[in-house]
Amino acid sequence: MGLVTVEGSHVGFTDALSRVAEQLKPLGDAGRCVAETYALATEIRRISEAKAVDDRDVKLAALDQRRRESSSTLRSMRKELGRADKSAAALRECMVNMQRATVKPGIALAERRAYIDLTQHFTTMLVQHHSDLTGGVADVIDKVLNGSGAAALAPTRTPRRRR
Repeated sequence: MGLVTVEGSHVGFTDALSRVAEQLKPLGDAGRCVAETYALATEIRRISEAKAVDDRDVKLAALDQRRRESSSTLRSMRKELGRADKSAAALRECMVNMQRATVKPGIALAERRAYIDLTQHFTTMLVQHHSDLTGGVADVIDKVLNGSGAAALAPTRTPRRRR
């Protein structure tokens, strides 16, 4: 079972998403938004890649609408984020919470995947956060969940010359 349920035009979230959101509690109200936006983006990607076309367009439209609402809420919460050290501490706490949750026995694959993916994203965000020290965590969260993703935020590596 995944993190999102879609019945007609109604979008809901599973208990697994609540557990993912719980690990993001150090971010305050933004934690639930981050979890929901991640789940919605993942479900949109999964449905887009599906071969069946039956009610795919309806589901995609409903998911996209909910994702836009969640993203809008996240952007407005960006204004409420405090000082850089407080944000970095919250990111580290989230990462520890999700790493612990990843190894718990008996969790569903979708939930475990969410913990792993979000831990990777938060690791990238923390590196970016420390390098900027400008409190731009909300921008990084927005990019990871709504746009270019963690790969675009990672430092570029230049290949080494062989001797």
